[in-house]
Amino acid sequence: MPHGTFALPGGPRAEQPTFKMTHPMLDAQIGNRARVTRLPGPVVALTEPLADLLHRTAGSSQRTILVVPENSTVTPAFDRLTDATGTIVLVQEGPTYRELRSGRLIPQLGQTLEVLEQQQLTVSPRHMVQRDVRPILTVSISAYHPTRRSTRLGGVVELVTEQLLPDAELSWGGYEPAGAFWDRDALTGFCRAHMPTVHLVLAGHGYNGTLTGTLTASRTNNGLEEYVELNLAGATPPTAFRDRAMALFRAVAEQAKPQFALAMRTYARADTSLPVTVRRPPTPLAVLIGAPGMRQLGVDAARVAAAHGGQTAGYGRRRGLLVPLESNFDADWGPLLNLVHTLDGDAGNVRRALGVEGSTPNNHGPAAQQT
Repeated sequence: MPHGTFALPGGPRAEQPTFKMTHPMLDAQIGNRARVTRLPGPVVALTEPLADLLHRTAGSSQRTILVVPENSTVTPAFDRLTDATGTIVLVQEGPTYRELRSGRLIPQLGQTLEVLEQQQLTVSPRHMVQRDVRPILTVSISAYHPTRRSTRLGGVVELVTEQLLPDAELSWGGYEPAGAFWDRDALTGFCRAHMPTVHLVLAGHGYNGTLTGTLTASRTNNGLEEYVELNLAGATPPTAFRDRAMALFRAVAEQAKPQFALAMRTYARADTSLPVTVRRPPTPLAVLIGAPGMRQLGVDAARVAAAHGGQTAGYGRRRGLLVPLESNFDADWGPLLNLVHTLDGDAGNVRRALGVEGSTPNNHGPAAQQT
């Protein structure tokens, strides 16, 4: 159990956490505004009780605050799904705290909500310490399926594995560790039973590398979206990341119905877990916009490909767009921003395709929200 937060004598006192147990994972509450859970290291994962807590508290007026140790790392699934659910993650550094992603300094736990609302940002110096990380390949792929009983999910995950880690044994689950043997029928049945939005964790291990990530299945205006984020370590040398990503996206365009895909060079530990200090910025490597996406944008794929050194991709008369993005500079977003400028045109094509105006994010699925 946590010991609470204490102020110096004569100093301002923040609201103190109280200890009202309403869930096995709940350690304390800050009035009726937030619930607090402390998680042990060294690797903080989306465990079964934590996944249950986040599921049960989704949509609540109370915020959920997770506190992790300073010497820990977090799994990609924990990182993505806490962000997706609006969960506050704090790193404890002695008697004070900092917000995981921004490094914003929070003097006392009871002041968390007030400090996060402030426009002025004070970053903890300890957040800026670089940790030992290595380049990994991260791919995000959104594919749409018709809402039919015959629809099976998981095909995108299999494509990524076949292309990038062919000797891997895949597993999946609703929490970490992902302990269920790979079975697309079982995975699809689980998603059907838990709609309208389902988050799953994925893992794959082979002789040559490791794969971790998430799959989110959502009902949207465009059908059933399968949104996958996968992180691969050790399987491919960093110098070959872009070429392998391009080959993967060509296969995805030919064998699936992708809406959007993006490959990036990111940085993590050898097991793909992420540091709780400042992260090195990612570098976009390749982008794929499938034929449905190009149709929504209302632009000619061949013309855009010629202007940006890309190629058309897919099958049939309607083609998607595949563009390499990597330049000679790390964390260079210029090529991607130039491509977006071309796609946007004078009519605001990108905003219109994403449905930013006149609709809610949930109607468009995780890929549109991420973009």
